[in-house]
Amino acid sequence: MSEIYSPKNVQDLLGIDSSTLRKYAILLEGHGYPINRNTKGHRSYFDKDVSTLRQLIECSKQDGMTMERAAISVVTGVSEKERTGTETVVVPLQTTNDQEIQQDGNYEKLLERIEHLEQINLDLIKHLTEKAVREASHEEKLSQILNYVKRTEQFLAERSKIEEETKRQIAAASEKKWWQWWK
Repeated sequence: MSEIYSPKNVQDLLGIDSSTLRKYAILLEGHGYPINRNTKGHRSYFDKDVSTLRQLIECSKQDGMTMERAAISVVTGVSEKERTGTETVVVPLQTTNDQEIQQDGNYEKLLERIEHLEQINLDLIKHLTEKAVREASHEEKLSQILNYVKRTEQFLAERSKIEEETKRQIAAASEKKWWQWWK
């Protein structure tokens, strides 16, 4: 049965600090390597995990090897070992021309997609600007109509007052007083 190590034990065994161990564990987990966690989410390590971490450290020390590529190599080697049951030597990933061409093609596709999305964004901005101009024009027209309606209502109210006053004056003028009969 495998022994279970705490993170502190693994740090002592590998001669690394806690933040480095955490970084290595996150890197391996990011590439699909399972590290045991308890119910609180704390990591615990088995013998195979310590061995995998040692391989990661050794592989990363090779010239031109990044931690990312070392993690991929180690995880690939570990999964190959689990699948076939045989120990495999971890060989650092070497970028071949085919891989570079494929990556260049992927970059080109991504660049095309980004350019396409930028064009869509520019079209949307243009459309929204045009819409804002139309809405401002409609707002101005509505404001003019509203002012016209207010002026018309005021005019009608004044006209109504004038008509009432005129009717009163006509009524007053048509009423003749008894002493004005001879006029």
